Amino acid sequence: MRHPAPCTMMTQHPDSATRYVPIQDEPAEAVEALTPMPAGFGMDEVMIDFEGKLTPYHQTAQVVNGLFEAGLVPGRDVFVTPRIASATKETTFKQLMALLSVVETNYLSLEMSSVPVVTEVILPMVESAEEVLQARRRIEHVMRLAHDEFGVDNDKNAITVIPIFEEVPQLIGVGDLLRKYVSLCRDEGFEVSRLRYMLARSDPALSYGMVSAVLAGKLAISAGYELERECGVAVAPIFGAGSLPFRGHVTPANIENIIKEYGGIRTVTIQSGLRYDQPKEKTAAMVRLLGERLPHTSPRIYGRSERDIMINMIGIFTRTYIEAFSRVIGTVCRISDLIPKQRDRLARKSKVGYARDVARPEKLAIHVRDTAVREALLRLNLDGIVELPRAISFSAALYTIGYPPEFLGMGRGLREVVARYGLGGLSDLLTHYPSLADDLRFAGRYLHFSNASRFFPDSSSSLLKEDIDEAMDILGLDMSAQTKGDELHRTLMEMQRSTIKQLINEDSKIMVRRDRNVKLMEECILRMGAIRGSLG
Repeated sequence: MRHPAPCTMMTQHPDSATRYVPIQDEPAEAVEALTPMPAGFGMDEVMIDFEGKLTPYHQTAQVVNGLFEAGLVPGRDVFVTPRIASATKETTFKQLMALLSVVETNYLSLEMSSVPVVTEVILPMVESAEEVLQARRRIEHVMRLAHDEFGVDNDKNAITVIPIFEEVPQLIGVGDLLRKYVSLCRDEGFEVSRLRYMLARSDPALSYGMVSAVLAGKLAISAGYELERECGVAVAPIFGAGSLPFRGHVTPANIENIIKEYGGIRTVTIQSGLRYDQPKEKTAAMVRLLGERLPHTSPRIYGRSERDIMINMIGIFTRTYIEAFSRVIGTVCRISDLIPKQRDRLARKSKVGYARDVARPEKLAIHVRDTAVREALLRLNLDGIVELPRAISFSAALYTIGYPPEFLGMGRGLREVVARYGLGGLSDLLTHYPSLADDLRFAGRYLHFSNASRFFPDSSSSLLKEDIDEAMDILGLDMSAQTKGDELHRTLMEMQRSTIKQLINEDSKIMVRRDRNVKLMEECILRMGAIRGSLG
């Protein structure tokens, strides 16, 4: 097992507004990202993505061969870490296909390297310790098959698993889940000397809101280091985040906040928007900074009382977010289907694709100690919300019409924290999330409520406006200058309002018609994303 952990991980997320990357370009893209500066970005690791994406079986080998040709030795100089499919959300067959591609790549690389080139795979959407253990069992089966057929070394610990936690209840329960996983592995003879795990920021925010995602992620970091103390397993959390505040706010301008607030993270994802929608030299400098600073940051370990307060606040903000979210999601889903696709991903709704999970407040309520907050969560009605868009298209859709998703439920959540716990409660929240005001200031640059309100009924618009006004008042934010934002962004937004409204209100067949107005709309959406520094 390699150590220390890589500091920066290039991913294949479709969040860039300025570049569409077809499948056939992804191997060269990975090599460029891992090539040292100034020719490349100087990143440490690439995540080849088989989850919800049309990734070819041979891409792992193509990337590895490209790295060798560039003079880099995978597994020593840089690292290749595929994200395999979830056996529960997609299929076991798709997961096995990705695992076979990894084992084949290691086999084909034996002549070029004395070190195994792929030693870890990433498992998405983890909900239980048994899921992670089952993935390790499948790796063992594949290794045994490769040994029988090709004489590959039959080492059951040659490839380990990095679980991703993508829901707030799972993030809160990370400590118990990882503790059980370590115990199960040891019972079956699997080695667990170091444990990397990824904290997703996008999907928890999509389902539970931005504040809930931030606080739950910090609890998950703390829980990992508590496990390290108890079990002697070296933990190395990965912060899986995008560029917009709703998805993590990893940008050159905000990177100091990330380093300070998420002490203990050892790897940060560098997604497509950050690589193509920001100046290359600034992103490369940020990569270098993360390499210097991340290995030395210290985690904050939360005590029981702090943890209880944070979970109560997660419950409050989840409720207010879902109340707003449920008012807009029908419209936003239709707008999200209009967002240009920047990678060859599977459709949200198809025989081989899948939609993201709706929030499960009853699972969150189990962790909440404040009785009134817990009961309010259990009263939430999510009937009729069957499926969600991807977080990138969700964010892009709301930014496109002028209501950044950072504001959903925000003002009323802040107001309830003050009403329930006083100004001391607000102080506690800002202690745990000190860059909240900075995140809202960024989002406020692209707020255009008079435009957004045209897409929702008056009853919903009044609730959405309340969330803006209360947030400004309680945090003392002056949005008068911010809400003017970028004038070109506002102009493009207003230009496309009628086209978007027509498309989401008419027969679905019009959505795929490539007439002049649709082409112009897509160009405007991408231009707005480029101005923000990320599509979604």
